[in-house]
Amino acid sequence: MLDCITDDDVGRKLRVAGRMLTYDPSTALVLLSFSSHGLLVDVSLVIDPDAVLSTVKWGGTLDPNVDYNWMHERKAWVWVMGWLERSEVGRVQCTFL
Repeated sequence: MLDCITDDDVGRKLRVAGRMLTYDPSTALVLLSFSSHGLLVDVSLVIDPDAVLSTVKWGGTLDPNVDYNWMHERKAWVWVMGWLERSEVGRVQCTFL
């Protein structure tokens, strides 16, 4: 869980769970939370932001083969796995693999 992450974990590969508070398709960032802890997760390696943002790509609608409902499911449990890095502002973020 997010509350177990410490500064000693920076640079390590982790698997953590949290509730998705929000997803920003323009930056491909997910904000996870658990208790009073939060983690900013970069999901750009697994999600194509152009496909999420563009409605023109599939003739005026989103890709019918993809379920986009997850973007609107707030507080849903999410498991992420990736390398824990420090962001430029001194916070910790996880790059999703």
